[in-house]
Amino acid sequence: MLSRTLATTLITLILFSCSSEDSSVTEAVKSNEKYRQGVHYEVIDNPTTVRDPSKVEVIEVFWFGCNHCYALEPYLARWKKDMPGGVNFSKSPATWNEVLKTHARIYYTAKALGIEQQFIPAAFNTIQNERRMLTGNTELEYFFKGFGVDREKYKSVTKSFGVTNAVDQADKRMKQWEITGVPVLIVNGKYRVGASRDVRTDQLFDVVNFLIEKEKKYTAAN
Repeated sequence: MLSRTLATTLITLILFSCSSEDSSVTEAVKSNEKYRQGVHYEVIDNPTTVRDPSKVEVIEVFWFGCNHCYALEPYLARWKKDMPGGVNFSKSPATWNEVLKTHARIYYTAKALGIEQQFIPAAFNTIQNERRMLTGNTELEYFFKGFGVDREKYKSVTKSFGVTNAVDQADKRMKQWEITGVPVLIVNGKYRVGASRDVRTDQLFDVVNFLIEKEKKYTAAN
């Protein structure tokens, strides 16, 4: 998992690892549940509201420059194919510094242009494998041109109120969720799930599904 502190340092080093410090694992109270608070997931101190209360919301906080986020993509794709019913999934970019905010801006620009699905793997590949950070204006204009977006259209959309507001909202969410590393999955604005010594990468979405079922009970009750 990539920490906020490491993000700044590793931008120039093009990331070897997204590991921050070893997270200490809280001793869990004995429970009959498969996954336990403080061990497999954390409860958010300041939960956020969801867009559609009739569904369980799952949000991945990520960064294109994080190799662990890149490695999670195949797992995410498989989970989405069999995603439980009554679930809304979306991504929310991390925004710790100006480079990450630039990457958040181009993500929302791609989303506004309707090219999000093609853009995500291309941006990951460019940063992770080609070692180009996609931060310069000319570089980004050329990159978007590869998706059939001309320079003026790109400049207009990326500077628009809608995209700027989306970046601001992502920043606000990240702070409220107290995100210190990525990738992290937020379930219904209440729970944080991230890889750790107790949760392997291939186990992440099993924990997420467990929390989805937990939340569905409350959704149905309402």
